[in-house]
Amino acid sequence: MPRARFQIAIIATTLFVPALRLSAATGEISEVCPLKSAAYDGYTISKLDLEDPTGFLTLFGSRFSALQNGLQLKVHGTFSFDKFNQDNDYLSARMLANFAFSRQRVKFSFARAQIYDCDPSTRTLRVVYAIFSNVASASLGSTIEEQTNEAARPAATGATRAADSGWLVVPLAGYSQTRGSLGGLSFSSQTNGFQIKGESEVSANSQSGHLDLGHPIGAATDFWNSAAWAATYEYLGTPAGAARIEEGKLTARFSASTKESTAVHMIFRYGGVLEGGHQQANDPQAPAGLLQNSAYGSLKLLAGVSGRPGDGAFTASYGLQLGRMMQSGAPTFQKHILDLGYNATFQLPCGAKAPDQEPAGGSGFFKGPLCATVHKSIDLETRWAGGLIVDASGAPLAERFLGGNQVRPFVTDDSWIIQSEPYIRSIRENQMGALSPVAGLGGSRFYSANATIAFHLWGLPMLPGDLAKDPQFLPILNGQFNTALTAIANSNKAKDQKAAGAFAAISKNATELAAAAKNLEDKLPEIPADVASQPATAQVLSSMRSELLNIRFGVPLIVANPNPTTAGTLANQSVPALEANVQKLIASLDAGSQAALASQMQSLLAPVTQSRKAIQASLAQIDSPIYVQQAQETLAPGIRALNVFLHQLNVYSVAPVAIFDVARDWPTGVGTRYAAGGGVRFTLAIANFTLAYAFNPSHNGAEPAGAVYFKLDVVNLFR
Repeated sequence: MPRARFQIAIIATTLFVPALRLSAATGEISEVCPLKSAAYDGYTISKLDLEDPTGFLTLFGSRFSALQNGLQLKVHGTFSFDKFNQDNDYLSARMLANFAFSRQRVKFSFARAQIYDCDPSTRTLRVVYAIFSNVASASLGSTIEEQTNEAARPAATGATRAADSGWLVVPLAGYSQTRGSLGGLSFSSQTNGFQIKGESEVSANSQSGHLDLGHPIGAATDFWNSAAWAATYEYLGTPAGAARIEEGKLTARFSASTKESTAVHMIFRYGGVLEGGHQQANDPQAPAGLLQNSAYGSLKLLAGVSGRPGDGAFTASYGLQLGRMMQSGAPTFQKHILDLGYNATFQLPCGAKAPDQEPAGGSGFFKGPLCATVHKSIDLETRWAGGLIVDASGAPLAERFLGGNQVRPFVTDDSWIIQSEPYIRSIRENQMGALSPVAGLGGSRFYSANATIAFHLWGLPMLPGDLAKDPQFLPILNGQFNTALTAIANSNKAKDQKAAGAFAAISKNATELAAAAKNLEDKLPEIPADVASQPATAQVLSSMRSELLNIRFGVPLIVANPNPTTAGTLANQSVPALEANVQKLIASLDAGSQAALASQMQSLLAPVTQSRKAIQASLAQIDSPIYVQQAQETLAPGIRALNVFLHQLNVYSVAPVAIFDVARDWPTGVGTRYAAGGGVRFTLAIANFTLAYAFNPSHNGAEPAGAVYFKLDVVNLFR
C-alpha cells in the first residue's frame, strides 16, 4: 500500500468546508414561487440570501456579503415587488461598476433575483439574490482568475493562499504495508520570492524527508518562459524486503519550461540536477562484487513534454543519470529512464438535462445544454515506464530498481514527477526487486504499464440546478465574455505602437480627403445649366452633394477621435459611393461635349481615391485579427475554468474503479508480474480518494496474495 497521506489542514479547509457550505446553501431551495412576483406584495420575508454559485472558490465568507446592506428588502420585513426590482437593479449596477473598474482582465457578472417557498397560509416567502461573477474588490475575496492560477499548486488552494506571507504546516498521517503506521509534517513558506518547503515522515522502521530552498527566475524569451533553481537536502531510510537501503544527499536543481502552445496547450520542459552524498544498503544476499556502501556523486539531465489536446492530457519524460561511487576501480554508471503517461476524461450523458441555452445567432464561448444532475464521466489513467542501468556494477545497490506500489521519483520536484521504478500495485513497496535469493537486491532493467478506469455515476453537480435551468444564464454569460473580448482587443490596439501609427495616419489622410473633396465640390458650379438640369445628371449631383456632406461632417470627428467604426463607414461606404457618382457625372459631361470639364473632374477625383485607399490600408492594420487572437488567449484560462465548472465539476461523486498493472524487473530471477483488482473512488471537488485491492496472481509462498491500494491526489481540472 502506498503512503496514505491525509493532508488534514488543506483538505478540511479547501474542500470539505466549501462543499458543505455550497450544499447547505443550495439545499434550502425547495420550490420556486409559481405566481408573478407582484402577487406576493405584503408577504413577510422569512429569510434573505445573497448566494454566490462560485462561493466554493472563496473560503472565508461570501465575497458579496457587503452588498446586503444596500438592499431595500430586509429579513422579517414586508415584501414589495417594486423594492424587489430595485434591489435587483442595484446589484446589477454594482456588478457593472465592478466590471468597469476591476483590474481583472477576465470579467463576467450576472445577478438574478428570485423568490422561493411562498406559503399562502403564513404569508411568508424567501428572497434569494444569485450573483455569478469573478469581479470583486480585494476586500471581498479572490477571483476565479486567481483561483485558476492557484489550482496549479499541488496543495490547492485557499489554505496555501492564506499562508503565503507566513508558514504553512500540515500534519501527515498514513499507513503502508511496508513501513507500517507513519506520521510526519509538511511545511512551506514563501518570502521575497524565496520558497522554503519540506516534508518528513517517520514510522517504526523508516525515516524519510527533504528540505528545499528555491527561487523562480524571470522569463528569458530565447530559452524559457519560466524557470527556477532549488537547493535540496534529502534523506531516505526504508526496508527493501529482507534488506534495508539508506541515503542522504545534497542536490542543486535547475528546471525550466517553454510557453504553452495555443493549439494543444503543450509545454516543453528541461533541467538538470547535481547531487552528492552517501548511499548504503544492508543486503546479506547481495552477490560478491556489488557495491553497497559508498559516497557517490551524479549528474542528472531531464527533458520532457506535456500537453492537453481535447479532453485528454499526455506527458513524456526522459531522464539520464551519470554517476560514480567514490571508490577506486568503480566504473561510471549510466541510468536511463523513460516515463510516458496519458489521461483522459470522457463525459457521459447526464440523467437530466436543462433546456438548450444556446445564444441566438451563434454558439458563444459556453455551450448548452447543462446538466441538472451529477456530471457523469469515465476517467482513464495510463502510465508506461522503463529503465536501464549501464555498467550496473558501478552503481550502489540503492540506485538499482526495486519496484512496488510506491512511486519513487527520479528527481524530487513536486511540479515534475518522473517515475523511476517499476510500479505495480499488487506488491508492497521496494519488494518487487528484493525477491530473488540469487541475484540480490534490485534489477538493472525494468518496464511497467499501469491502467486505472473510474466510472463516476453518482453525486451532486457543483453548478446549482437553478442556474442550470435558467434559460438566460448562458446567453448573459456569453455576452459578458464577448464584451470582455472587445474591451481587451481594443486595449491591445491602444498599446500597440503600430496601431498608434495607423490611427495617426487615419487622421492625416482624413484631413487630406476633406481637402480633396472640397476641391471637387468647388468645381460643381462650373457645370453648364443645360447639362446639370438633365434628370439623370441632376440625380447624380444630388447624391454627390449628400456624400460630400457626409465627408464634410465626418472628417472632423475622425480627426478628433480616429474611431475605426466611423472611419470605416466613411472609407468603405460614403467615399466609394461618391467615386461611383463622379464617374457617372464624367460620362454625362463627355456626352454633353464637356470633355475638358470631365478631364478636370477626373483629375480632382484622383486625390479623393488616394486618400480613401490610404485610410482603408490603415484600417486593415488596426482591424488585424491578431488583437482578437491576443484577447482570446487572455480569456482562455477563465473560459477553461468556467467550462469545467459548467460541464465537469461535482461537489462530490462516487465511482467504481478497475485497475490493471504489468511489470518486470530483471535480472532478479523472477518473471513478469501482474496486478488486477478494483475498488471505489470518492471525489470531493478536485480531490480523489481511491481505495482498492490489487490481486497478485503470480505470487509465491513468501508473498501475500495482493495489496491494499490507497491514493489521494488533487487533480488540476482548470488548466
